[in-house]
Amino acid sequence: MTSQTRRGTRVPWGLVVPLGLVLLVAVLGPLLAPHAPDESVSFPFAPSAPGHPLGTDYLGADVLSRLLHGGRTLVLVALAVLVVTYALATAAGMLAAHRGGWVDHTVMRTADVLMGLPAIVLLTVIVTGVGRGTGGAAVAITVVLLPDIVRVVRTATAGALSRDYVEVAVARGEPGRSVLVREVLPNLGPVLAADLGVRFVAAVYAVATASFLGLGVQPPTADWALMIFENRGGLALQPLAVLAPVAALVVLLSLSSALADRLAVDRSPRRPPRRARVARPVSDDPRPVSAAEVVDLRVAAAATGRVVVDGVDLAVRPGEVLGLVGASGSGKTTIALALLGHLRPGLVHVGGVTRVAGHDLGARSGRALRLLRARHAAYVAQDPRTALPSHLRVRAQLAEVLRARGVARAEVDGLSRAALRRANLPDDDAFLDRRPHQMSGGQLQRLALAIALTHRPAVVVLDEPTSALDADNADRLLAEFVELCRVSGAAAVLVSHDLPALATAADRLAVVDGGRVVETGPAARVLTAPTHPATRQLVVAEDAPVRREPPEGAPDLLVVSGVTVRRRGVGVVLDRASLRAPAGGSACLVGPSGCGKTTLLRVVAGLMAPAEGGVLLDGVPLAPLVAGRDAEQLRRVQLVPQNPYDSLNPRHTVRRIVARPLEQFGLCADDEAVTGEVVGLLRRVGLTERHADSLPAALSGGERQRVAIARALAADPDVLLCDEVTSALDRAVAASVVDLLSELREERGLTLLVVTHDPAVVRRVGGEVHEMVNGRPVLRPRPAMA
Repeated sequence: MTSQTRRGTRVPWGLVVPLGLVLLVAVLGPLLAPHAPDESVSFPFAPSAPGHPLGTDYLGADVLSRLLHGGRTLVLVALAVLVVTYALATAAGMLAAHRGGWVDHTVMRTADVLMGLPAIVLLTVIVTGVGRGTGGAAVAITVVLLPDIVRVVRTATAGALSRDYVEVAVARGEPGRSVLVREVLPNLGPVLAADLGVRFVAAVYAVATASFLGLGVQPPTADWALMIFENRGGLALQPLAVLAPVAALVVLLSLSSALADRLAVDRSPRRPPRRARVARPVSDDPRPVSAAEVVDLRVAAAATGRVVVDGVDLAVRPGEVLGLVGASGSGKTTIALALLGHLRPGLVHVGGVTRVAGHDLGARSGRALRLLRARHAAYVAQDPRTALPSHLRVRAQLAEVLRARGVARAEVDGLSRAALRRANLPDDDAFLDRRPHQMSGGQLQRLALAIALTHRPAVVVLDEPTSALDADNADRLLAEFVELCRVSGAAAVLVSHDLPALATAADRLAVVDGGRVVETGPAARVLTAPTHPATRQLVVAEDAPVRREPPEGAPDLLVVSGVTVRRRGVGVVLDRASLRAPAGGSACLVGPSGCGKTTLLRVVAGLMAPAEGGVLLDGVPLAPLVAGRDAEQLRRVQLVPQNPYDSLNPRHTVRRIVARPLEQFGLCADDEAVTGEVVGLLRRVGLTERHADSLPAALSGGERQRVAIARALAADPDVLLCDEVTSALDRAVAASVVDLLSELREERGLTLLVVTHDPAVVRRVGGEVHEMVNGRPVLRPRPAMA
């Protein structure tokens, strides 16, 4: 028996209720016991009788009374051990990930040593040293459980510390303790909650084991495991004295383990009953006309029932490249994933048919659906740096995909090398032994394509594959992808907001607006003669006027002078880089991916120390790192990160996100003033007061980017550092965000330093344009008036 919560997640009441009753009886059992646990009611090992229905134990005490008393200590000790263990592990794991170096090495090597020792040996040694009893057993069990949880926390913390919202907090000057408590700790909650069920089972098992071995609870205290140990000699005379506590332990451990497994694995929303479908004629030709298609597709949000995709009919033929375009939140990614029979968490399929290679995905579920997708479909995520497993070598990643498709082991190596060659990647052993972090961004993109096309799927879906690439690299990558599809015969669905790239890569475009396909046709016709207002809005967003510039002779507010940055294994990234940005003006940094644009921005923000050179703010040298800058310097320079989906803490509301700089720099007198200022900032960036209590997950990409800008403006800065702030946004939303930045520059006298590879952004922002050439910004002529 299950039911759905407000967010659509299944609650397994069939496990929750019995486990709750068992725990309740275990804790409150002494109140229900008919006798004291040490009271002798009959002779030893007496059979069941009216006064003692489960008989007596080896001392003549009532088994039922001792059973009701015996669960409290077990459960409470296990819970206390978990509280202490998680507190210690969280502190140690977060400290190791944050400090790194010798601290990380010491913590993790100590954890490795403890994990390498047999648990029973460690338990015995510690209890012998500390002393037998509940306290000694609790200390020993804490030490046994601690190292594994430390590793979990350390890994989760390291992942959280790599997020853009943490980088923004560091650039703003938040102390390390504040970063860990405010930004990282809230995001450990889901990880630790998923881990808690398994650890509770382990703690109960360890406490029971210690008592059974005589190391934990000592006689005459009632305890389930101790009852088994004490009465084992009379099993033949009075089996209930042993079987009753055994049954209690088995029920507790079984229910806890089953609930932990269910919560860890089954987090998908319940699929509602399917509507009746009208039978459609089936072609006599066994070969599918379409590689993939959806007919009358309808998708809704599980929590609210709001329709996300409404009555979409779409098909893509073998060898065809179909481009899906539309504004943020229009439903284009949902449609693309539905072609693979997949929906994101929180969405449910409420109608329509999906076919891949002629197979109806709706007629399959579980393993059958996974096998069908493995054989006929492939998916390339937006960012291969996070989509590809970082611990697996190239050889293992390719082999894993091929084995999932039933390819014989003897053929795996040859097919893997052929896939790499098709993607213009080396196929030698040295490359096959590389891990993702040892490859460039372009190589990672090609590797993701090679993995997707290894088994020559019927359809492959690419979700914004060029969002972080410059125009040249994006065009080159898409051209290579189109060629790969032509050679392999795979149909392709390309989700993108890059209209110029789609014009050359896609055979046909489908424009999505409000969950519907509003216009389809050849790419050239749709982009040159659009018929729907949504399409015209996307096309018009390509054109942009040059913004008004500050008067000539404005003093330089930001000066980067002779900055050199070297990276181990890479060499010189910046070579005596210099540029100037006037007060109230702007400067754009352009260039191919990996040329050093973002590195220069990080140097200005104080997130990376240069080997040579420095940064001046209003004629005053800035310390290389944020730790050396005073509060006023930190306030005056603020960062807006690239990815709107990673720049906001997912556990914080918009109000808390925007309010933090106001509190940190003491810009408001009291909480009421903070609230008023937050609302004013949200309105200034085009949002409303209702957004203040929303979590980032409830916002679109454009709304998230506006919140990131409001957070930066809350510090009342003089310089705004914008790192590819439009790369994950569609053209219309991107244009509105850039216009907002330009308006703020003109109204508030902000100085903008913008990193971008988008010519439209350069035109809208205006100002001097610096192209990164060999690690140096080279001033180039301004773009012509659009």
